Amino acid sequence: MKSIRLLLLSIVVTALNNCSDKKNFVTGSMKTIHFDKEYTVAGEHLSSIDSIGVSRVMVLGQYLIQHIYSQKCFVKIYDLQNMNFTGDFLYKGKGPGEVLSAVFDHVKFPYLWIDDINNRNLKIIDIPETVNDGQASIKSTIKYSYDGFADPEKVLYVNDTLLWVKSFDRDRETMSYFKYNPVEKKIRDEIKLYNYPITSDIRYQKMTVLCDCIKPDGSKIVMSTGDLDQLDIIDLAHPGKSISLTQRDHLFDYEYIKYSENMKTFYSGYPSCSDRFIYVLYRSYEIHIIDWDGNSVCKLLLDRKLRDCTIDFDSGFMYAVSNTDEKTYRYDIRNILKEIS
Repeated sequence: MKSIRLLLLSIVVTALNNCSDKKNFVTGSMKTIHFDKEYTVAGEHLSSIDSIGVSRVMVLGQYLIQHIYSQKCFVKIYDLQNMNFTGDFLYKGKGPGEVLSAVFDHVKFPYLWIDDINNRNLKIIDIPETVNDGQASIKSTIKYSYDGFADPEKVLYVNDTLLWVKSFDRDRETMSYFKYNPVEKKIRDEIKLYNYPITSDIRYQKMTVLCDCIKPDGSKIVMSTGDLDQLDIIDLAHPGKSISLTQRDHLFDYEYIKYSENMKTFYSGYPSCSDRFIYVLYRSYEIHIIDWDGNSVCKLLLDRKLRDCTIDFDSGFMYAVSNTDEKTYRYDIRNILKEIS
């Protein structure tokens, strides 16, 4: 009987040790969250808006801006006041007003920041002027070509003298955010994002590496780490205070992350970020609203699966592209935003 007790005790101790040996894949601590509040929302189909080939949407003033992945241009713009199509912009090429690649960074009226990652520069585009002129009105270009970035994948703009550049280093097997001054062409800081080696197979097949959003004051970055089923809030001034949020009660094992072929994408799409909250798409049919300290606020239950969505904080509407029929929908969430504010 004593030997059985000792055997059971040994099993329990071993299990506890195995759990304690596991650490968060991402830098910082892990926190399990639950949502006590939830709201069911239904969208209105905007039939006058063509959404075929749209991968991302953003709202700037009266304009709905679409990012296109399968046509001759990168940007399409609609006027939301009259639902009119205003034109195609940022054509693929090397000529005036053209780019080789384009990733939306963020918007602040009247500008849209576009990352031309193939040329390693950030273009600032005046959207009202673009619509009026009929061609992309590029106000300035900020270059971030620098030998210290082994393979830059994402650039987040704070101001003309401060960028956060996300770069993968194959030799060091690391993914980091670099605090970079493009005027001085100097790296001011590096934040390593993961506690384990990052290899090419993990980088491309296991995780969403571009769906990041910076807090408007430039103090934190939220990463939609899709396949890990967690949302990572990186504290740029104090990386040790970074926190990862999950609804699970356990961590994925590193070997499982590295070799499993059956992992599913959980957090997806680009988060919308305000001064107080993060709004992010979860498993295509929920929106999770979380504050920047990692506290759950509420979740929205959607009437359809979405590919991407964006919050227009001025009007209180959410605009989204469906993942099934490639149509654009508008959700009235004004009362919800008012209730949580």
